[in-house]
Amino acid sequence: MKKLFITFALLTSLLSSGQCLENRHNTNWFDGWVSCNTSPNPISSYGNTHWIKYDLGHVYTIYKTKLWNTNDPSHLDYGIMNYTIDYSIDGNTWTNLGSFTANQATGLPQYEGDFGADFNGASARYVLITPSSNYGGSCYGFSELLFNLDGTLTVSEDELNNDLTIQSFPNPFSDEITLLINTPINDKINYKIIDILGREVLKNSLTTVTDTNAIAINTKNLKTGVYFVQIQQGKYQKSLKIIKK
Repeated sequence: MKKLFITFALLTSLLSSGQCLENRHNTNWFDGWVSCNTSPNPISSYGNTHWIKYDLGHVYTIYKTKLWNTNDPSHLDYGIMNYTIDYSIDGNTWTNLGSFTANQATGLPQYEGDFGADFNGASARYVLITPSSNYGGSCYGFSELLFNLDGTLTVSEDELNNDLTIQSFPNPFSDEITLLINTPINDKINYKIIDILGREVLKNSLTTVTDTNAIAINTKNLKTGVYFVQIQQGKYQKSLKIIKK
């Protein structure tokens, strides 16, 4: 089975340059998730904690993960140590995956992270990470997180049989991307682009004609990274991964 890997390079570009090793990552402390104050956890029984919740955009089958801890030499103590992972399909009902320990980063440019939790094929759209300890710093953080996904969206059989399709070119893109939407239905389509953290960065709609509809989108204001295009026509929805270079 072909596997899909999605890396969450938090608060920074997903594409790097000038790296000699495949899994070497940035040492800047601000290139990552940092939490210096607790807040109400999405799981209310946890109370006020440090936490981060991912929205993968769709329900995926998840396997192994890899985590790069906070790697700036001046803030290695920010790195998370013990943490729990919970996952959910709807964002309301959560399943606990377990408790895990992350190694402290080295602070070296050659740091390549460590393998973390294994979801063992669990299905989820939302993943919640709640650290309970770090390496002594006043804040909690880590740099990047990679999910090994099987790339299969969980959709209804009715949706799989629908002829609504979406393609894009070029992909990767720079200042403009064209979406090709094919539909057998002459009805309005809503479309949006979301970033890797599930934040909506663009949305619009169009009145379609049957067969192929081409939409040119100006993407000059988008930052380099991974995005998802989501289209919806009536009860049908489709999604496409795109990359800004």
